[in-house]
Amino acid sequence: MRADEVRKQVAGFTAFLKAAGAEVLLTTNEWELVRFRTADVTSVIYFNKKGETSFTGDSFTAWKAFRNNQAWKPALATEDGKRAPRVKKASPVIRTVRERDGDLCFFCRKEVIESEASLEHLVPLGHGGPSHMSNFFLAHKVCNSRAGHLSAVEKIAFHVREELKNAEKWWKRDNKVGTYFLRSRGDSTFPRDY
Repeated sequence: MRADEVRKQVAGFTAFLKAAGAEVLLTTNEWELVRFRTADVTSVIYFNKKGETSFTGDSFTAWKAFRNNQAWKPALATEDGKRAPRVKKASPVIRTVRERDGDLCFFCRKEVIESEASLEHLVPLGHGGPSHMSNFFLAHKVCNSRAGHLSAVEKIAFHVREELKNAEKWWKRDNKVGTYFLRSRGDSTFPRDY
């Protein structure tokens, strides 16, 4: 199959994958047309300099179903109904979450550099949460470990507390600057005992 045929239908194919429940990831190099994940398998459609395609993982089965207007279900869990354990954080997943949400930690709202990045589950696996893009957000490894195995509600409350702390810190800083500025100008309308 020619890469230009696949390239023309990438948008439709990725929509098909998402509708079926697969996680569409960012490509990692210029030779990849599509990268997606099902359960613990990452599948890729590649092309070479001759314009020929090659398929890895579940990509050919998914592509064939898409081309033939057939139903396709990604493998989302193991036979016992539990998700296969993730051994390692996949860099394409983190990059996809960064593109969706930005570079700030969900908890402390500070920039997350690559070496400090981790994926956090909003609803923890231990509370029945899925290992799916819709349940991931970016967090520092330290913030992630501080959050531990909190429930989704507790994590959101933790996030809000951190946001309020940051807002209060900035409010105090801005008011000190304003107070200093007004006092230095000798503004008589500014209360002296503030």
